[in-house]
Amino acid sequence: MLDMVFNKIYVVWGQDPLKKQYITNHFKKHNIDNYEFVRSLTPENFFHKNKSERFKFTREQWVLHKCKRQGTHIPMSFGEIACAYGHLKAYKTALNQGVDNFLVIEDDVRFNAEMLSATLDWKDYIPMDWDIIHFHSWRDYNTSPESKKRKKVNKYFYTGYIEFSGAVCYALTAATAKQLLTRFYPIQVAADGAIALFSTTNFARKFYKAYVIKPFLAEKTIFDSQIDEEKIIHSKYKTRQQRYKMHSS
Repeated sequence: MLDMVFNKIYVVWGQDPLKKQYITNHFKKHNIDNYEFVRSLTPENFFHKNKSERFKFTREQWVLHKCKRQGTHIPMSFGEIACAYGHLKAYKTALNQGVDNFLVIEDDVRFNAEMLSATLDWKDYIPMDWDIIHFHSWRDYNTSPESKKRKKVNKYFYTGYIEFSGAVCYALTAATAKQLLTRFYPIQVAADGAIALFSTTNFARKFYKAYVIKPFLAEKTIFDSQIDEEKIIHSKYKTRQQRYKMHSS
């Protein structure tokens, strides 16, 4: 039933055959048919076999781009760029196909079986004016300080408040997809940071309608994060974990 709520489901696929098979089986189990895999990049794609850089623009415009508002998120890792590229490619694919609204999921998503079964119930509670719907967030409803500022709208939905993280499962309209493509290409932030655009500031919350479902439709991912498990490919570039350690020391 989930694929009947939105015009299309796009799966951001990081080229791992095991994850593709997992999603295929997972969707078949839950009778989800209206979906399409969007092939993303991997960190290795940015280099030749001799470790020389394949794309000059990733160094000049993406990886080492300096931007004060991004703070410690710059320079980005190749894992973050590869993931963000897949999400932006999903938006572009949806717009090229004339899709009005769509669901974006990552290739290691695990759905809450009860919420999936209740799709016909919660779909009727989706606010009519939505610009983005977060179906997962790393900020839960119990311990995260930011979550306390979400306002309850109805039985299933709350307003979004500084919704960083949670790119594993969310819905966009064609209009918001265009906004994200306009604002975040060339790539300067991870996908999680990009989709936070609509709920980060008072200005954004005034003009855009971001919502979060409760309980989350998507639970924890079933595989390790490609970004968190990223291997060091070149000594000149840091992984996210290296950057975290650098800024926490």
